Amino acid sequence: MYENSISSFSESGAQKAQSIKSRFVAFFVGAAMAGAYIGFGDVLMFTAGANVDPAWAHLIMGMVFTSALTIVVFAGSELFTGTAMYMPLALLTKRVRMSDVLLVWLVAWLGNLCGALLLAGLIYIAGGGVMLGDGSATFFSIVSAKMAGSSEALLAKGVLCNWLVCLAIWMAGRTDNAAAKIMLIFWPITIFVASGFEHSVANMFTFALALIAEHPDAVTFSGAVHNLIWVTLGNLIGGAVFVALGYWTQFYGSGHVSFAPTVMPLNGNSKEARAKNE
Repeated sequence: MYENSISSFSESGAQKAQSIKSRFVAFFVGAAMAGAYIGFGDVLMFTAGANVDPAWAHLIMGMVFTSALTIVVFAGSELFTGTAMYMPLALLTKRVRMSDVLLVWLVAWLGNLCGALLLAGLIYIAGGGVMLGDGSATFFSIVSAKMAGSSEALLAKGVLCNWLVCLAIWMAGRTDNAAAKIMLIFWPITIFVASGFEHSVANMFTFALALIAEHPDAVTFSGAVHNLIWVTLGNLIGGAVFVALGYWTQFYGSGHVSFAPTVMPLNGNSKEARAKNE
């Protein structure tokens, strides 16, 4: 039932591992683009939620943030949270080694960070928009709360967030219909944002903008690092365990789990592999 999806996503993971080795700059630029795309979603989210009725703010913010992953999926880029699902599937199907998985995660995370930092700098130079204007109180309140979260809470929120993000990518990848993809992305992303779960790449942008602007004492660099460490770990667990391992186990059965570093040949001409660059 899931063979085609597992094969497609795992091959895409293998292609990412190969791309880093043969076209590192291209992969890194793609990752930076993804960081910026998620940041654009943050801009819209805070803009839309700044001056609405508080009873509806979380839902509206969740609904508009779906634009971020929609751009990533349709435009094509290298999103760290997506690799949390791709790479474990590639590992479980013996297309890559563990060292490949870790390298893709590291480069995607750093690339996303660079893109988020670049966008934050540009938004700041442009005046900061609603986030640093009439919506600054809401913006800094949310950022402060994120930085003050306990390690356990941030880890759990990171797991829950990327379980939903990777579920959105998984579902979108199971259809070729563009309209269906948009709707399948919409619901999981709306749920994660409206519920207050934590996305490491989205936080990269919000923290960067908050730190370079005139900010309250509760907004600190150490707070940003604290959040990103635990949320990143949670995001990896959410994508790798709750989506990749979950669906792989449903199809292959737990008795077939193997982490042997046997690398299968890459099929660079696969239509599915070329299409999946989230």
